[in-house]
Amino acid sequence: MKNIHLNLAFPPTVNSYYTKTRRGIFISKKGREFRDMCAEQCNEQNAYGLLLSHPLQLDVILFPPDRRKRDLDNYMKALLDALTTSKVWEDDSLVDGLTVRRGVITPRGMVSLRISAHDEFIIPNVPTIWDHID
Repeated sequence: MKNIHLNLAFPPTVNSYYTKTRRGIFISKKGREFRDMCAEQCNEQNAYGLLLSHPLQLDVILFPPDRRKRDLDNYMKALLDALTTSKVWEDDSLVDGLTVRRGVITPRGMVSLRISAHDEFIIPNVPTIWDHID
């Protein structure tokens, strides 16, 4: 598989991705707008509808729009769901490897990501599984 590189809008945090009503918990207006924007951007970059179906490695760089403190992991839910909705892959459960890094402050913010095949699985070993990685 050839690596896929995408540049997308900065996602909403998981705290603003959902909204709670009397009928239950739903994706917020902000979350739906992000998914729609992501679908358009994936389409423009020829990634919409790829429907990848094998184990994937996802490398993400989040370029925040300002200096606020941010927990990087809070942005992954909206991003992964948007890529699923854009049919880049069948389901985000295919992501077997994920790295997230912070980039420099960028006006309006953005996300740069690389999707590649993931073909290396970690096997528990003695004395620790980290020997496999280090």
